[in-house]
Amino acid sequence: MASDWRDKKLYPLLGILLLSIFLYFNLGSNPITFPILWQSHMDFVSANSTHFIIVNPRAPLENQSTFYINGWNSYWLMQESVWAGPSRSRVSKMLKKGAEMGLTVCRTWAFNDGVEPNALQISPGVFNERVFRGLDYVIVEARKHGITLILSLVNNLSNFGGKAQYVRWAQEAGHNVSSSTDSFFSHPMIKDYYKAYVKAILSRKNSLSGVKYAEEPAIFAWELMNEPLHPVPLLPFFRHGLMRWLLLSRVWIRNI
Repeated sequence: MASDWRDKKLYPLLGILLLSIFLYFNLGSNPITFPILWQSHMDFVSANSTHFIIVNPRAPLENQSTFYINGWNSYWLMQESVWAGPSRSRVSKMLKKGAEMGLTVCRTWAFNDGVEPNALQISPGVFNERVFRGLDYVIVEARKHGITLILSLVNNLSNFGGKAQYVRWAQEAGHNVSSSTDSFFSHPMIKDYYKAYVKAILSRKNSLSGVKYAEEPAIFAWELMNEPLHPVPLLPFFRHGLMRWLLLSRVWIRNI
């Protein structure tokens, strides 16, 4: 009798309970993630004079393969990867489809600044780990399908925070900052916010693969800003401010 009760009632109930716990953690706000024990090999891409090459340390320089850029833009990959389940499946399918079409590079966002639930940076230097793990997933899936990524680091527009959010953070901290969002390019504190953010991104150790972003061959390039345009592009001062910021940021990021 006791055996029948265990077989017919207890064990099925335990099974349902365990399944419920599993689904809660995978589809809820804290999806379970497991480390990747093995990743396919991928060589780095580098510039060689007038073209890109796939760097094979086992071959002489003259025998390096040319890398052809053929890609697309899917800005939403990180946002869709925050939650396990159908959203991540959409990301995987997009990267797989790109690889099947012979594409090699995908441009996507590595930013979302502000207080919304899926913001990556919720205040200067403070990150939402759940969203960071979504970006980890994007990078692992890209490498799995042989796709390299261009990761954009901040938005010129106000969508998803952008430079306007950096200006607000500086104002809220009591700094004397112009209301113009172009203070982003010149104010010392805002530039420090951006530098700290970029350093945190490049120093990130992927929670799935254990590979630092700065050492990840699946990351083809870092885009300093999405659509970096001034509202009055004809004024030399604005052009100079933007170009100076781009040049200095490029030098600085290469030395991290």
